[in-house]
Amino acid sequence: MNARSILDIVQMSIAVPRGEAGYWSIILDLDLGGPWTVREICDRTNVKTQAVGRYVRKLRLAGIAQVVEKKTAKRGLDNVPQTVVYRLVKRPLVAPRISLAGEIYEKNIDRLWRAIKMAKVFSGAEMAALCPDVPPRSVEAYLYALSTAGVLSGTPKRYRLARNVGMQAPKVLATKAVYDPNSKTVIGIPVATEVKS
Repeated sequence: MNARSILDIVQMSIAVPRGEAGYWSIILDLDLGGPWTVREICDRTNVKTQAVGRYVRKLRLAGIAQVVEKKTAKRGLDNVPQTVVYRLVKRPLVAPRISLAGEIYEKNIDRLWRAIKMAKVFSGAEMAALCPDVPPRSVEAYLYALSTAGVLSGTPKRYRLARNVGMQAPKVLATKAVYDPNSKTVIGIPVATEVKS
């Protein structure tokens, strides 16, 4: 039996849109054609209606999507819920991060990535000072992962942005690989460390 490489598994899971970024790409595509429903999003991914519905509700609370029509159930089908039809009011390029209350927020790596691109040359300590809401150990770990992947060059005392891979922050996956959502590729060689017992 042949084992699949981590890269193969990552690429396979990327093919089926999942998570909020996946739902968002589907919503953008559907909205170009007109109104859309939660069911249409679910038809394009293998996720339960409840998860997609939760994200669409957050979009509506944030003022990004709005209800344009409520289709009532046919007679005799009282237990069938009505279909709600939506349109986008705003079209951010990147999937918005929204709390359950509908408040838009930014992830720590997004803050770090924006600061890295603005600073150009920096130390780990300077980056931690520029992003006081991000724990210093998280800053250190993210910079190390980007450096290992070749996105940053230099040393912890003087990093430099070597590869500006795009607007979205590269993601460090559980395999300690750096994923670039802009080109949908893994950058560099995944880093594995020995677990101490």
